[in-house]
Amino acid sequence: MDITVQRTTQTGVLIIGASHAGVECAWSLRAAGFAGRILLLDAQALAPYQRPPLSKALLAGATDAERLALRSDETYQKQAIEHLAGHAVARLDAGRKLALTECGLQIGFDHCVIATGARARGLPVLQGPGIYGIRTLDDAAALRARLAEPLELLVLGGGYLGLEAASTAAKLGARVTVVEQSPCLMGGKVSPHTAARFEALHRDAGIDILRGAAVLDWQRTNDTWRATLADGRRVAGQAVLVSIGAIPNTELAEAAGIRCADGILVDGACRSSAPDIYAIGDCASSHRHELGRFGRVESVQNALEQARIAAATIAGAPPPAPRPLTFWSEQQGRRLQMAGLPHPAGPCQDRVSETAKGWVVERYQAQRLVVVEAVDSPVEFMRAAKQLASQAAAPQTLTT
Repeated sequence: MDITVQRTTQTGVLIIGASHAGVECAWSLRAAGFAGRILLLDAQALAPYQRPPLSKALLAGATDAERLALRSDETYQKQAIEHLAGHAVARLDAGRKLALTECGLQIGFDHCVIATGARARGLPVLQGPGIYGIRTLDDAAALRARLAEPLELLVLGGGYLGLEAASTAAKLGARVTVVEQSPCLMGGKVSPHTAARFEALHRDAGIDILRGAAVLDWQRTNDTWRATLADGRRVAGQAVLVSIGAIPNTELAEAAGIRCADGILVDGACRSSAPDIYAIGDCASSHRHELGRFGRVESVQNALEQARIAAATIAGAPPPAPRPLTFWSEQQGRRLQMAGLPHPAGPCQDRVSETAKGWVVERYQAQRLVVVEAVDSPVEFMRAAKQLASQAAAPQTLTT
């Protein structure tokens, strides 16, 4: 959408960040009846796009960047949502309700929503040629180009993203080794049953899985990266995909004096410690009753729900009903759906049942259903997710 930008401008709502959370917040504001000006800023010089396909369909070449667009240009115009691409915010003045972009635009606002997301966590020793991450379109395109030729790929990290990319790379002909320092795959976020069955699927596809594999040293010689493991084993590859988690982009909020602790701290209405400033998505840390503490949740569903909550609060509309957290992953042609979170301090009692095409794991703590995992079993997943939804707790308030 073409916009004539003045050096100083005023908006009703300024949204900083235009991925799932930011875009959804803009649309939810209109749906909630907000009629004022909405300005959506994005540091990337691209139309807002979906992130989950980066490690799957886009990396595999089954889709392209154009099909990943979250909304068309015409819909921004119809909703009177002004999207400014390539405008990074350099400074946020919470007291004066002003934002200054790197290109010198000063924006006054009545409300500000921070949706700056997170960036891939890296390692200082893993820099330079042959090192990849998957967080942006450019990241995925760079790795996709490298996978066009025969390749030995090391995947550092056996979480959802690392295993999705490993699965895709193996189908493209790469020889893949996954190096995971913990004793289980997917960071202990799934049941032992599901972790073991997905590990078997990956091994059957020719992927080498190394669990409990702490790396002591990395070296690069010629065109090859070599890792020395704590048990003395050595693994090597022409490329390394680093998939060891994400760091929330909180620098803007921290410099503005907003409370942060592994994310921007927000209450149940997504309000930060600064008046009329909200945070949503991967950069926000809210109180999770499931965990009994504040924590970030990297999930598209969580980003969308927080966007709707913030929009409703700004517009003075009723908030959406609480829902259990949901996640999904596609690996080796199997679709894993999850809902809920277990409390990390307590053991789970798992009930496993086979279905027509996959399996379901219901996880209980203190005789209460807290998590459901379903593989290729959407009907069973929806049934169990509804049970979880009926148990959802009311949001809590951030104390200052």
